Formats: sequence, structure tokens, C-alpha cells
Amino acid sequence: MRFKSVVGSRWSVVGDWWSTSLDALVDFVYPPGCHVCARSLDHAASVICVACAAQVHPIPSPYCERCSTPLDGEDAVCRVCAGRSFSFVRARAAVTFDETVQTMIHLLKYRGRRALGRFLGRVLAEAAVREDWFREVDLLVPVPLHRSRARERGYNQSELLARGVADRADLPLATRLLTRHQSTRSQTTLTPAERAANVRGAFRVIAPHTVAGTRIALVDDVFTTGATFDSCAHALLDGGAAAVYALAVARA
Repeated sequence: MRFKSVVGSRWSVVGDWWSTSLDALVDFVYPPGCHVCARSLDHAASVICVACAAQVHPIPSPYCERCSTPLDGEDAVCRVCAGRSFSFVRARAAVTFDETVQTMIHLLKYRGRRALGRFLGRVLAEAAVREDWFREVDLLVPVPLHRSRARERGYNQSELLARGVADRADLPLATRLLTRHQSTRSQTTLTPAERAANVRGAFRVIAPHTVAGTRIALVDDVFTTGATFDSCAHALLDGGAAAVYALAVARA
């Protein structure tokens, strides 16, 4: 048994060396390209090039504490949020929904560019860790897809984003705590009122014992009207969460 174990470990080392060498050779012959514009990258670990990175613009301060819309004055919330109530306490979006970011999110969601998920998640984390309230968060929860959409896509882009946040913020991630039990229409073409109605009651907590007393940060790609975040937060609060916050890569 010892002989087999030693031989097995040696072959494992050889296999790892061969795999690493092969990856290096492929990168040499076919240099890795930017996930957005396909320009060659200086380093294989990079996801986007310097030119595309320069087109990712952080949301400037001051911004609305409820939706991250930039503010002109000293008010804590924007005019739209001042007349609304949400189930989540605070929301933070990291960057503006400019053309490059829109392209990145589209590639992540519809073209299988999964590497963009963790990259954008880390961008989001850099904004989140600057918020005082983020220190209170116990758990990250990605906004779930309905099982039919998840099957079609093969992955949940919000989970990839949440993993990027978890990498940077060193927070636990719960991917099976919240479920989307209703298959809803795409929110893209709906009015704010239609968006709220479309996702009302669409989410359900499936592990209440994990939720009870926790402060949760939901993670999604874009904050538009806040309807999806609000519906998720409502379900989590009903499940016993102490407080819910919202994190989005971009503010549309």
C-alpha cells in the first residue's frame, strides 16, 4: 500500500507539472485575450485589458444610500428613493452602467464568460468594504435564478459575483438558502410597477435555521428599481433575518 501511495503521489506531481506546462505552452502560442475586446493580455491571470479597465467608472460620492445614484446635494437619499420603502436597509452599487460594464455583464450572463463574474465581484467588494454597515454583515446570499433558467444557463451569474465578493471580504457564502420558486418574466422591458409585481412573492427561504438572527448582504449584477432585491429581502426577513442589505455591480 505504501509503494502504491508513493507511486500515486509521484504520478500526481508529474501530472500537475505536465498540466501546468501545457497551460503555459497554450498561453505562449495563443496569448490570453481580454474578455471584452479580445486584445492580448500581459498576464494570463488578467481578465480584461488596461484599456477596458479604464472604462469601468466607480460611482462618485456622494450617492444615495438606498440605490447608489449620485447626489448633487447633501441629502442621504435621491428623490426617487425618498418616496419609497424597501425591505433592505442599505444598497451599494459599485460602478456606473456604462457601455463597457454593460458588455461585461451581458457576456457574463449570456455568453458563458464566467471569469468576469469573480472579477466583477472583486470590483463590487472594493466598494462594499468602504461602507460602515458592511462590517455588520454575517453572510452573503446571491439572488437566485429559477431552476429552469439555471438549467438553461448552466450557472447563476450572481453566485459567481458573490464568490468574488467573498474572496475579497472573507465572508461566508450561502447558495442554497434562498430559492426562486416562481419563474418570472424578464424585468428588462417592464415599468417599475410591473417589475415589483413581477417578482412579488417569487422567493422563498429554504433554510430558516441558517437565516435566523443573521445580517445578510444580497448580491446581484444590476440595481435598476430595486424590485428584485426588495422581494428577496422580504422573504429573508420573513424567514428570521435580522437585517438585509443589497450589493450590485452596477447602478442602471
